Amino acid sequence: MTEEQLINSSKQGNKLAFAQLIDKYTSYLYQLVFRIINNEEESKDILQDTFIVVWQKLSQYDAGKSKFTTWLYTIATRQAISSLRKRKHHIPVDDGVVSKYCEDAYYQLANKEVGELILKATKNLSPLQKVVFVLRDVEELEVDEVRQITGLSAKQIKDNLYVARKLIRDRLMKHVTG
Repeated sequence: MTEEQLINSSKQGNKLAFAQLIDKYTSYLYQLVFRIINNEEESKDILQDTFIVVWQKLSQYDAGKSKFTTWLYTIATRQAISSLRKRKHHIPVDDGVVSKYCEDAYYQLANKEVGELILKATKNLSPLQKVVFVLRDVEELEVDEVRQITGLSAKQIKDNLYVARKLIRDRLMKHVTG
């Protein structure tokens, strides 16, 4: 079945088709949620909650408004943000962020240390800054997709991303200069 057929069949209550959709996107969404939450068990719980919401709201999905993956990202991201807000503290993104900043061989040797610094720096980010940072710099989504997922304006996304990058950069520079 195509994605469209699976969606339509799921909308009609076909649990087998919905299970196939879940199988298709579980890994994809888990990676996103884990990068925001950085906790394996909590990420699994959020993923379960995400798929419950998807099942409940599938009838509201409109292929004409957004891609299915964007719609899924929106639900998963909102579930992760909600979880972060409940915790009342900030959770670091994973070490995968480091590879974006460390491309040549010399810097790859320092990946672990830089990764730890980036993780420490992300603790100072608000949940919204962290989500925008993960979606743009880790997931490499376009501003328009981040806008659809978060509900923020392009300016708010750019502002949050600017602050997140600046905080991370300042933290790294502070470490380098002692």
